[in-house]
Amino acid sequence: MFGRHRRSMMRTTVMNSPTVGVYHAALLDYLLSDDESGLAHAYDLGRTGLDSGCGLLQILHVHEKALGIILDSTPVDNEIRRRVDASVKFLTEALSPFAMASNGYRDLLKTR
Repeated sequence: MFGRHRRSMMRTTVMNSPTVGVYHAALLDYLLSDDESGLAHAYDLGRTGLDSGCGLLQILHVHEKALGIILDSTPVDNEIRRRVDASVKFLTEALSPFAMASNGYRDLLKTR
């Protein structure tokens, strides 16, 4: 039940998310340089997404896609890739209650 609801929420607001291309470029830049400016860029992407109505799970979805692109171009063992993919799914499930609570809080604020 929650999975279907979460997927529909992701579809309706994914247009407010940073594009996978922009996010991928920023993530790759950070992974290659590992400096504070990369983290500042991540913060800016998150802030822009939040300001445009993007939710936590939408950012997670964009991150998953961008990370997949990076892993596809990186020589990694199949088991490592499987574990990374599985860990993203696990994290998505763990964050779902937070996203639902946040969405409920936003909806409450809109009705005031």
